[in-house]
Amino acid sequence: MKPIFKNHSLQNIFVLVVGYLGLIFLRQGFDFWEDEEWFATALNGGLAYALFGSLLGFPPFNKLFK
Repeated sequence: MKPIFKNHSLQNIFVLVVGYLGLIFLRQGFDFWEDEEWFATALNGGLAYALFGSLLGFPPFNKLFK
């Protein structure tokens, strides 16, 4: 994946912010899982996967961002 920003400090801050948002969605997904709210669990899990997938190159993001 090519860097979005030419400045490495901005790129690192971007990765940290997006990663933190991914963790927030993942944690909310687990909280909804314990409350047995399945739609909210799937939604938050999907958002977390989309954020982490774009950063870490999970499928299908590894083919989209080449």
